[in-house]
This record gives sequence, structure tokens and C-alpha cells, in this order.
Amino acid sequence: MSKAKKQNFIQAYFSDFGLRQICDFLMLGGAVVLIVGLFNMKTVLMVGLGIYVVASALAIVRSTVVLVSGINHRAPEYKNALINVIIMGVIFALALFGFIFGFFY
Repeated sequence: MSKAKKQNFIQAYFSDFGLRQICDFLMLGGAVVLIVGLFNMKTVLMVGLGIYVVASALAIVRSTVVLVSGINHRAPEYKNALINVIIMGVIFALALFGFIFGFFY
């Protein structure tokens, strides 16, 4: 009987590197850029909002793929994907509004 190799959370997170990790890194980078952009640097703020627009759009695509994959509607993955689409849709709309407002203001 072989022992299953235990992975810490970092190894488990990076074992299947893909769109989820890219979205997470973009969100983290966008948050850092937005915090720096709060100090009256319009271009940095615009870059941060642009990063959030891209990251939230990728997260919406990732969750939409789960929703249309034919998974059972009662499965926890389906419910999590539905909630994720709603939350990321709100974040996408706010980031896009802020980007457009900042571009013309």
C-alpha cells in the first residue's frame, strides 16, 4: 500500500496551473496598482482599473465554461460558478465604469 504524498497549499495551488491562477495573479496585481494609484496618479489608477477589467473578464469566461459544461445544476461547482459570474460581473462593470470615467475625466 503506497502512501499518498501530501501537498501543502502552495503545491496544491500550483499543481494544475491555468486560468484560475492567472486570474488570481491579475487581481492581486490590479489591487496593488490601484492602491499605488490612490496617490493622485491618474495613469497608474487607469492601469489598475484596466488590469481589473481584464482579470474579471477572464474570471467570467472561466466560470461560464463551468456553467455550460453540462454539469449537474445541484453540484457545488455549478453554484460556485454561478455566484462567481455574478460577483465578477459586478466587479467588471465597476472597473469598466471607473476606467471609462477616468479616461474622459
